[in-house]
Amino acid sequence: MRQRHMRQRTAGLVLGAAIGLAASAAADQWDRGADPDNGNGTDNVLFHGAEQVHDLAVQPGSLETQGSLEDEDWYLVPTHARSSYQFVVEGSTGELDLATADVSLVSPTGASLASAVAADGVLSLNWLGGTGGIDTRFVRVSGPGCATACDESDRYTARFYETTVTIPRFNDSGTQATVLLLQNATSRNCILNIYFLNGSGQQVGPTHLLGLGPHELRVTTSDLPNQSGSVRIAHGCGYGGLSGKAVSIEPATGFTFDTPLLYRPR
Repeated sequence: MRQRHMRQRTAGLVLGAAIGLAASAAADQWDRGADPDNGNGTDNVLFHGAEQVHDLAVQPGSLETQGSLEDEDWYLVPTHARSSYQFVVEGSTGELDLATADVSLVSPTGASLASAVAADGVLSLNWLGGTGGIDTRFVRVSGPGCATACDESDRYTARFYETTVTIPRFNDSGTQATVLLLQNATSRNCILNIYFLNGSGQQVGPTHLLGLGPHELRVTTSDLPNQSGSVRIAHGCGYGGLSGKAVSIEPATGFTFDTPLLYRPR
C-alpha cells in the first residue's frame, strides 16, 4: 500500500513538472492567435508601467518563403504631444544576444525613427513626442542573435514607461520670478524639451530646448513676464533619470517657494 502511494505521488510530481514546463514553454501568447504581434496590425498596446515576457521563437514560413522566418515583436505605443517615453528590454535568456539585435521605434510603415542603446546591461529606447496631436508609433524587437535557431526558451522582459515629468507651479507674475534646477541623474547625455503652460493648459512662450551631460546640473529661467502656470518636461533621460524642482523667488521678502518635479506613479 505504501509503495502504491509513493508511485502515485511520484507520478503526480512528474505530471506537475511536465505541466509546469509546458506552461513555461508557452511564454509568448501574442504569437499564438490568428492576429499575431509580428507587424503593424498588432493589438498589443502598451500603457505606462506595462511589463511583458516575450520570446522570439522562429515562426513557420509560408509556401513562398519556404523554411522558417525570424520572429518579430511589435508593440503599439501611441505618442502624445509634449510627452516622452522609454521602452526597456532586460532579462533575456537563451541565445537572444539582444545587445546586437534591432530594438527600434518605427513608423506604421516600419521606417526606423530611433534605436535602443545599451545601458547598464539592458537596452533602453527613449523618445519624445511632438507639439500637437497623437502620433501612431510602434516599437519593434527583431534580429536576435539566434536568428532562425531561436525557440521558446529565448525570451526577454519588456517594460514601458511614460517618462514625462511635471512641475505643478511656476510664477513669473507680480514681483516673483521662477528658476528651474534640473539634473541629469544618469551617466549618459540626454535632451529635454521644456514647455511652460498657463492655468488652462495652453503653452505660453517657445519650447525651451536643453541638453544635459552625465550628472550635469543646469539652472534655467522661464523668462515669461506676467505669466504663471505649470511646467511639463519631455526628456530622454529615462524613467527616474531626471531630477529637479522649480524655485519661485519673492525679492521683497526673500521668501522662496519650492515645487518638486513629479513623475507619473508606476
